[in-house]
Amino acid sequence: MSFRVTNLFLFFFLWGSQICFSFSIDIPSEYSILGNDIDLFSSEREALGHFRLWQKENGRRYENPKDEAKRFEIFQTNLKYISEMNAKRKSPYGARFGLNPFADMSHEEFRAIYLYDMGVNVTNELDILEMKEEESWENAPASLDWRKKGVVTRVKNQNACGSCWAFAATGAIEAANAIATGKLVSLSEQQLVDCDKKSHGCHGGWYFNSFEWVIKNGGIDIEDDYPYTAQDGICDPNKVPKNVVTIDGYKNATKFSEKSLFCSVAKQPVSVALDARDFQFYQSGIYDGANCTGAEDLSTTHAVLIVGYDSIDGEDYWIVKNSWGVDWGMKGYIFIKRNIGLPTSLAIQKFEDQLPITVFVTSKPR
Repeated sequence: MSFRVTNLFLFFFLWGSQICFSFSIDIPSEYSILGNDIDLFSSEREALGHFRLWQKENGRRYENPKDEAKRFEIFQTNLKYISEMNAKRKSPYGARFGLNPFADMSHEEFRAIYLYDMGVNVTNELDILEMKEEESWENAPASLDWRKKGVVTRVKNQNACGSCWAFAATGAIEAANAIATGKLVSLSEQQLVDCDKKSHGCHGGWYFNSFEWVIKNGGIDIEDDYPYTAQDGICDPNKVPKNVVTIDGYKNATKFSEKSLFCSVAKQPVSVALDARDFQFYQSGIYDGANCTGAEDLSTTHAVLIVGYDSIDGEDYWIVKNSWGVDWGMKGYIFIKRNIGLPTSLAIQKFEDQLPITVFVTSKPR
């Protein structure tokens, strides 16, 4: 059975590192404090206690004592980093950082697997047009959570494969299809990893390349028919020629505009590219991009899906779905501060004509 997204807009967004991306939402009480009280650890003995407990909870074993000693050293460095980041909190709703399955990985190791410099990618094969002013969403609700509307699939896990771009793509298409048809189906990231040759499989890519591939392929299959393997595979066009969900095209909406992003999210979940340098140990609260180095370092290293927005005590935030499993963040989600009031930078303007920022997919029934 095939579905087409009917009279729908599928939006995507890219943001420079001077904003780094920020979200905020009503924080559930179970996420308001760290799972482990590591802010006050003061000795190697206490750190070792945290390490042993973390090993047990995560089922982590090492090949030999030398490797274990190396991982414990990295673990201690990460504990210090977590403690320092938590000390920088400026708001009771600010982001908190804590132990998770990545706690024995150095930042360099983590970045090499999960964060790729997405760089500048220009597509000329599909129509890229700016969103008209009259297409804005003046009557958008003050808060919105697309998860509550049944159009967002479960949190998935890309594992040790740099395929975030594929998850950002399927997440947006899944939501658009559910909004149009009333049927939520989980789509195949692996099919994109294997078959989208403009992207680089487990070594990074762009979600709009995936949209192009879905259009040219005549659709994309469901996850059950083309399951995820977390590794590069060989594309077999005859493997599952069902093409359950199809799209017609996409075009640029508005460049580097948070207002435009708000209008887009009011219509449906949005794929975004951002600087995720501080995401490794995020646990709860509103991330504000405090460590972003500014517009001189225009860096996008990760792709995610915005599924809503809200405010709490005057702090506005986005609700963002990640692809690192439910043991990361708030059951797989992160809150990022919005409406931070930063002006468009020279660095952004320099790249403005090259980057497709907010794009949407339109389609018609067969």
